[in-house]
Amino acid sequence: MSYTAHGAVLDVTADALILHRSQLAASLGAPAHEEIPLAGATGVESSAPTATSFGQVVVRGEGNTELTIIRIAPGQDAEGLASAVEAVLRGETPAVSAGVKGLNFTAVDVETANDNWGSVCQIGAVRFRDGEETESRTWLCTPPPGLEHFDEVNVSIHGITADDVADASPFADAAAELFEFLGTDTLVAHNAQFDSTALRTGLRTAEAPVPDVRLACSLALARDASRAGVIDVANHKLPTVASFVGADDFQHHEATADARAAGAIVTGLARRFGHSGSIEDLFTTREFALGTLSEESVIPVLRANTAPLSAADLGAGTDFRDNTRMAGTETSSKKKSSGSQDRRGPAPWQSVATPDTIPDPNPDADPEGALFNQHVTLTGDFEPFDKGLLWSKIAERGGQVGKNVTKKTTILVVGQWATKTSKEKRAEELQAKGQDIAVWPVDKLLSELQLDEAPPF
Repeated sequence: MSYTAHGAVLDVTADALILHRSQLAASLGAPAHEEIPLAGATGVESSAPTATSFGQVVVRGEGNTELTIIRIAPGQDAEGLASAVEAVLRGETPAVSAGVKGLNFTAVDVETANDNWGSVCQIGAVRFRDGEETESRTWLCTPPPGLEHFDEVNVSIHGITADDVADASPFADAAAELFEFLGTDTLVAHNAQFDSTALRTGLRTAEAPVPDVRLACSLALARDASRAGVIDVANHKLPTVASFVGADDFQHHEATADARAAGAIVTGLARRFGHSGSIEDLFTTREFALGTLSEESVIPVLRANTAPLSAADLGAGTDFRDNTRMAGTETSSKKKSSGSQDRRGPAPWQSVATPDTIPDPNPDADPEGALFNQHVTLTGDFEPFDKGLLWSKIAERGGQVGKNVTKKTTILVVGQWATKTSKEKRAEELQAKGQDIAVWPVDKLLSELQLDEAPPF
């Protein structure tokens, strides 16, 4: 069970009180995380705060010693915290965490049949009111026309086969029911860029309308919580974060179970941030702008410095998603006008972190541009910008993209990563041998590509 206190969120477990202090409290010298064992506790006392003064909860040990004193700010629940600790001392299992007043949203997850993001074969949705689940829906569906093939790798992950969806509704019908279920809610997903792009790509492939939907991302919120010292996890994959916030065990890669876990993450992190109110306010106070799904584009949840904290974050949503090679690929029926200027093709940013095809430099680019005739290599993570988009923009400006650092490399752009990458080390080796390699930070590249002022999608 989680409770808010002055400058902290407390988890009451069967063994301990676990304090997750706010960024401000930690900056004043208190440890960001503190675990207070309850094995030696003998009792607990509380005094409620008033409208103008603090209360407190005192946990006592042998000889009436004070094991810890927790300050409770006006409006916070001293009695509830004390009662939870008393229950643990009686040997009772801690109660399940309450929700968050005003936190209303619908969590969504999709599973795909193959490496095209639009090949949706299962959709799961879970409605949350005041941070607690109220209703859920699951749809098996046949992928959009032209995308019906089931790859072995996908089947091995989620277990859904072509036979399982043979009698299911078409994707477009299932999606229509999803959006009816969603209503006016903000759509939450763990890596919302993937799930929303999958829905949009599938709808466009099926020639069905794409509604306007607000997006929030539990993955982005989890990374922010790590930076704020609110959680301490090995990576930000869905099962890892869900387990940390106390979500029930679940079947990963089952769409409704994954959606439920994403919703539990948002609720759990909201409590740890001491938040009450709407999901829009939650993301705004954490300095995020909500994303959007629309006919025209997908704009992800955006915030500065949201790249993974370590290599372990790769595949944070569903592991195979980062290996997708054909996101947004059009159906064969749409390729017949291949010579047309208005032919729709996959957006560059929909490629994987390391796309298969390197774009050719534009020979007609501005020769005075900083990237013209340069050999450019990227290393690290550039979230929310996919490397496919960046490669395309570099090529448009006359730059030659390289996958690796070689004797031809003239610019290495370094994205965020937990440690120095092998490409960065190789660049340093070549610099030591006299090669002129400029090392650019992310901001310099984004400024040159004019991606520093507006969403890329």
